[in-house]
Amino acid sequence: MNREDIRDKFRAENPEITTRVITDAVLNEWILSGDKEICAITRCIVSNESETFNSAVGTQYYNLETNISKFFDIDDIPGGGVYFDDDPLDKTTIAEMNQKSKTWKKRSNGTPKKWWRRGKYLWFDKPPDSISEIAVDCIYISDDFDGDTKTPYNELTHLEPYHDGILKYLQWRTKQKLSKQDEASIAKKDYFDYTSWMKRLVAGYSHAAIYLRPVN
Repeated sequence: MNREDIRDKFRAENPEITTRVITDAVLNEWILSGDKEICAITRCIVSNESETFNSAVGTQYYNLETNISKFFDIDDIPGGGVYFDDDPLDKTTIAEMNQKSKTWKKRSNGTPKKWWRRGKYLWFDKPPDSISEIAVDCIYISDDFDGDTKTPYNELTHLEPYHDGILKYLQWRTKQKLSKQDEASIAKKDYFDYTSWMKRLVAGYSHAAIYLRPVN
């Protein structure tokens, strides 16, 4: 469904919601918001190839939003994540780093082996000692769903079966707007149940057999 189809279907299913009650302009704003929220919840807009940028000698953290357009999160499914000079790095946490070494922020330059994300920053366990390529598997913020001939979710064909998610989002927002709290609660649950189901199925597109090997 394109944006016009979504509006038409919504009004057909809710004939009491005329343009006098809620205008097409308001519906369009909600459709855009719903598209972005659903894509964020389900993590369905992913990179085909890793995004790359260069390290700086002695710099331990990097602004992901500056280096990657429409960055939302790191796609760290098994086999994915962050690479330094083509070598995959292990994901860690600040808690683990503090437990292993309270002076990790003062480490000498070297070759990073671990990474973690804190807000918009990608951190390494040590500052690089060379200018090398950093590669990141990404989940993106969706493009603006802002035209009547466009379809949701970056117009990706394999996501067409989930266009009804936008309708469920509109139901929730409409009931809220009209102060129908009981109906809004039901619509909200229906919407989040749908996005949870969609997220499970979308995640399956990326999963395959996991390779396990003993730790030396």
